[in-house]
Amino acid sequence: MAYYQGFEVYKYDIFMDFNGTKYDGIEKIELSADNQVVLDSVGLKIKYVKANGKDVDFKQTENEVIIKTGSFNGILELGFEGEALERLVGIYKAKYNGDYVISTQFESVHARKMFPCVDKPSYKASFKIKVRVSKDLHVISNMPIERIDIEGNKKTVSFYETPKMSTYLIYLGIGKWEELSRGKIIVATIPNKSQNGEFAAWSAIKSIDFYERYFEIPYMLPKMHLIAVPEFAFGAMENWGAITFRESALLVPKDSDLGQMKRVAEVVAHEIAHQWFGDLVTMKWWDDLWLNESFATFMSFKAVDSFEPSWNLWDDFLSGETSGAMVRDSLSTTHPIHVEVNSPDEIEAIFDDISYGKGASILRMIEYFLGESFRKGLNNYLSHFRFSNAKANDLWDSLQTTTSYPVKLIMDSWIMQPGYPYVKISLDGNQLVLEQQRFTLAKKLDDLTYVIPISMSLNGKRLDLLMDEKRTNIKVDNIKSIKLNLDRSGFYRVYYNFDNELIDNMNSKEIWGFVNDYYNFLLSGLINRERYLEIINKYFKETSYLPVNEISSQLFTLSLINKDAFNDLSLRYHSYQYSELSKKNDPNLKYLKGLIARRLAILDRSFAKELSGMFEKEVEPDMREAVYTAYAIVTNDFETLSKKYMTTGLDSERLKFLRSMMYISDPSVIRKTLEWGEINVKLQDLLYLLQAALNDKAKEVFWDWFKQKGFYLLNKAFEGTAIFGRNLMWIIPILGLNKEKEVEEFFANGPLANDAGVRSGLELLQVYSKLK
Repeated sequence: MAYYQGFEVYKYDIFMDFNGTKYDGIEKIELSADNQVVLDSVGLKIKYVKANGKDVDFKQTENEVIIKTGSFNGILELGFEGEALERLVGIYKAKYNGDYVISTQFESVHARKMFPCVDKPSYKASFKIKVRVSKDLHVISNMPIERIDIEGNKKTVSFYETPKMSTYLIYLGIGKWEELSRGKIIVATIPNKSQNGEFAAWSAIKSIDFYERYFEIPYMLPKMHLIAVPEFAFGAMENWGAITFRESALLVPKDSDLGQMKRVAEVVAHEIAHQWFGDLVTMKWWDDLWLNESFATFMSFKAVDSFEPSWNLWDDFLSGETSGAMVRDSLSTTHPIHVEVNSPDEIEAIFDDISYGKGASILRMIEYFLGESFRKGLNNYLSHFRFSNAKANDLWDSLQTTTSYPVKLIMDSWIMQPGYPYVKISLDGNQLVLEQQRFTLAKKLDDLTYVIPISMSLNGKRLDLLMDEKRTNIKVDNIKSIKLNLDRSGFYRVYYNFDNELIDNMNSKEIWGFVNDYYNFLLSGLINRERYLEIINKYFKETSYLPVNEISSQLFTLSLINKDAFNDLSLRYHSYQYSELSKKNDPNLKYLKGLIARRLAILDRSFAKELSGMFEKEVEPDMREAVYTAYAIVTNDFETLSKKYMTTGLDSERLKFLRSMMYISDPSVIRKTLEWGEINVKLQDLLYLLQAALNDKAKEVFWDWFKQKGFYLLNKAFEGTAIFGRNLMWIIPILGLNKEKEVEEFFANGPLANDAGVRSGLELLQVYSKLK
């Protein structure tokens, strides 16, 4: 039971009668109030309000319904009208193949667009939902169907009552759903696609098994839907018992590439982690959003690693979560993980790399330090706050019961402060000297002191310590070998202020960390180009997945920034690695070969010509996108590629053609492609058009199109979210090279001038420009 503005809500009983996309609604809210009730409501027409059966006065504003009740305890009834619009939040119409489904996306504050409610996470209540629709349609909600009543050409579907939950976790889906059932797991798709849900169902079963063991709390609802929505703004959403996904984040064909399998398994595991951490126990307010998302991100990798250890998924965690978060967190546009949120408009901006990647990396760091105490503390937390709300401090208090380390002191250092340090390690006689300083890529920012859980190997033995000052000295006789940040578990960089010979043998995660650190030291100006190239040459022939992918990504980016300085090295590296990887059979390395081949095709037209000859042949799954990209570069065959995009069944495969088309080398054909994309690409996939900005042959044409139409098209498509700005962060630094002032002025004068992603992109542009 939650409390807000002098009233309490216990239960919603909601009936909605649909006629196409429009509906009439009646809801009965069981509540008590001292004086008045204020409900959130956006885009709805309120027809009447009754209190315990009697009409009462109400006032409807753009965002609220204000009802004068006086002292009241009973049932408030509202009649209202609404519509599922063509958008990507609230209740909306998601089109496919000339038909559509109605679906919902309520996080963070969009439940109020379907029904009047107190749309705040701490305001938990139970929900009884009943829906009338055409009898040929299928309806999905959080709970199983209790009964169906046929009434002529319509039917009324009644669902069992939910447990206490937050409004943003409610789900309603109406359409010609096709289902695949595996026990309590049900995969729902549009017609003729459910057979591609087997892998997701298997991943879900494995994930639930893992979480039930790890949390020691059984999954608490009778069923779990995994729903592939044909138009969806985000990757997925953790609605309790009815999780929604983009098709590309849920469906896996039998001949899928490893990248698609990894993505689906991780996203499924992420959303299922939320069923405990987020749904069962929910943050009190959005300033602790990070706790939901960081935790689910961290746990998803633990879950998948438990049932597919051969994938080495923690490698992908470092490259996909930690690395991006460290870049974002080294800019002046960063923010602490815990952010004060005062209005709905501020919420969307914090769904970013800091809330997800940094938060998850901090959790990995503290778990590495605490060991089994971490799991025991989590179990205490979930058991104590089940079906209610909690704050981050409640979690730290639960962890503190299981360890002597000062958990809150450590976590507050990382959660309440922005940024992170680099630790400079030097030798001074028989003293090992550790010094910490905040790392920044561009602007000098306030230096801060972090409580760093240091894990190191000293002369072959592990040593753990908490570094809570600027400088720490360790007395050591006869130093033979040393390395810091074991398994790259800590969210900090390491600067070795002595010869490489003393650095102990590194595993693949530690090599990745070393190379990633020194690349960023190059970008920040802490080291020169010669020192960076010395490190690249040291690991040029490294063969493990994580470092090879990292060096490949770095050199590919550097060749986009400064072709004269880096293109030859990048070509040599990619040619060498492609040749070596072609000899390997390990699934991870075969997947890596596909990534290397695609980058090499973009860098080297002669290689692209060789690869494009395989376009009409049967190609191993991990090489498909590399072949499609090479074909696009060499042939400029818009007609074939666009037809493949339009006729291929699954989004995960269609997108390979769309991304490849962004590398067509004829500028006039790229312009045609972008204009075709305006009309033919799903709203959710318009973001992929931005990749044309990374195509050296298309940058000018893309920029012209983007200024005229592209910016406004994408801004409208993702209205109500911060998704567009977050994607621009990685496009602007390449797009703006050699036209910095023009790009800065365009964004400064546009509606996203204050967007954190845009401002981050402009700051990275300054960083990249120094390397030209």
